[in-house]
Amino acid sequence: MAESLESLKARLAAHGQEHVLRFWQELDEAGRARLLGELATIDLDWLARVFASRIESVRPEEITPYREVIREDDPGGAEALRVGEEALRAGRVATLLVAGGQGTRLGFDGPKGAFPIGAVSGKTLYQLHAERLVALGRRYGRTPLLFLMTSDANHEATVAQLEGARHYGLPPEDVLIFQQGLAPAVDEQGKLLLEAKDRLVRAPNGNGGLFKALEDSGALARMRALGIDALSYIQVDNPLAQSCDPRYVGYHLLRGSDYSCKAIRKVGPKERVGNYARVRGRLQIVEYTEIPDALAEQVDEHGELLYLYSNPGLFLWSLPFLEAQAARRDLPFHKAHKKIPHLDAEGRLVQPSAPCGYKLEAFAMDTLADAERSLVLACSRDAEFAPVKNASGVDSPESARALQTKLYASWIKAAGGVIYDPSAPIEVSPLHALDAAELRERLPARFEVRGPTYLA
Repeated sequence: MAESLESLKARLAAHGQEHVLRFWQELDEAGRARLLGELATIDLDWLARVFASRIESVRPEEITPYREVIREDDPGGAEALRVGEEALRAGRVATLLVAGGQGTRLGFDGPKGAFPIGAVSGKTLYQLHAERLVALGRRYGRTPLLFLMTSDANHEATVAQLEGARHYGLPPEDVLIFQQGLAPAVDEQGKLLLEAKDRLVRAPNGNGGLFKALEDSGALARMRALGIDALSYIQVDNPLAQSCDPRYVGYHLLRGSDYSCKAIRKVGPKERVGNYARVRGRLQIVEYTEIPDALAEQVDEHGELLYLYSNPGLFLWSLPFLEAQAARRDLPFHKAHKKIPHLDAEGRLVQPSAPCGYKLEAFAMDTLADAERSLVLACSRDAEFAPVKNASGVDSPESARALQTKLYASWIKAAGGVIYDPSAPIEVSPLHALDAAELRERLPARFEVRGPTYLA
């Protein structure tokens, strides 16, 4: 039953938030219904707790190196691969593709996932990720389900993109597109902000909101019904992300892990990345800002950094862990101090020149310390990490295409091919080969690359 206006007023007044109804008399029925609907979704007790809470920074004396990383030459790799391949054949693995961002920073008008990134083909990020799943389905006989999490800003455009592309070859029934949740923004006193007289300022609640969104969308129920017990998490802006990597899945299952992570070696002690470390004895991802230079620069007896491995955002979660996180009401929320456009008391739109309030975000990596069993698997930066975040320079479309070319050139050379023009872009479609071994089987003898090359 809908909440009465009088009950709502009393609830708002109890939390000092009654100002959000100051333009009530000016609203038509549709506007009133819209505002009531938004307010009905907000737990004001929760909002007060989040605003009053403080996430303490990690103290240097609480941090110790994490040294149990499974290296790429681990002798258990063959067994892990066998177990992971069995799980893929049994349909026990699905993919979560986090794709809530827009391409604004890339100068692109649309969802970031629709950005063309193929080094030669110009295929979109969405297409590359989808075609990997199609190729996995061909290899193992079961196509992993795709759960694609969008945001309020790009949901409709993403649905249109995938439907227009016939889901890039994925069975439509195997694709579930859903939105991450929204959290209200507040001013510096914790008061709700209005975007319009009938709308609150709300923003995506961070990737930590994915657990509840998976439950609300029906994704977890579908996993339960289909016997899926491992979820591979990847981010849309990494075209080299290996979703449902069978060797990784195998380690995850063999060790009964709740939360598994991949790791890449840092390029230097002060690289601006999250570091794997123990905090008060628990594995966590610690921001580079929280590790003093004196610790970051420490090396072992072989000259390797003690804090050597960083987080590329490639996770695997067990179904029970996902269910437990979805049921939580106390995920830690970070308060991001931002310039937030909003209405003032007179109903005028304010475009602030300095931070004036807080957006509330939860991060999935904060839940790593909750896992009873976890593991970290080392992977090759060049083979699995080519993020597209900036318009130019590091982590840009240019660098991502160069990394694709570097990887696929190494595959061709390993198969006995010859590359005459090292500057020519090279791309291997997942539908042609998922890895270097498969490409070796497909390439003709004495394969030569003399210019831009696309193997489809």
